[in-house]
Amino acid sequence: MRCALTVLAVTLAAAVPAQADRRVDPPPPAREFARVFIGLTTAYARTLDTDLPRVSHAHCVQAAPGHYMCSYALAKSGRSLECHIMQALWTPRRASTITVTLAGRTARCGTLREAIASLR
Repeated sequence: MRCALTVLAVTLAAAVPAQADRRVDPPPPAREFARVFIGLTTAYARTLDTDLPRVSHAHCVQAAPGHYMCSYALAKSGRSLECHIMQALWTPRRASTITVTLAGRTARCGTLREAIASLR
């Protein structure tokens, strides 16, 4: 009986981490997604070349859990800001934490609403 309880306890202890690994954290709110987007792109640019444009002024909305739309600016030294818009997915368990599904340039930077309005 004691041996069976020991085996059961060891089995349960070994199963707990596996259960915890399956838990998926909820996607971040839009403001946090924007912060992560800027942080990831800045870190990636630093590993490649110091003269690459940097993402700044990101403004995102969350359409559904894990689905975002953002406006942002690309800043490169000596140049004016280049305005962009993107649609993206939160994919933390994939090779890329953020998967861009649609992107393009806009005439205006600022809020997402301003960027979309400048497409007309």
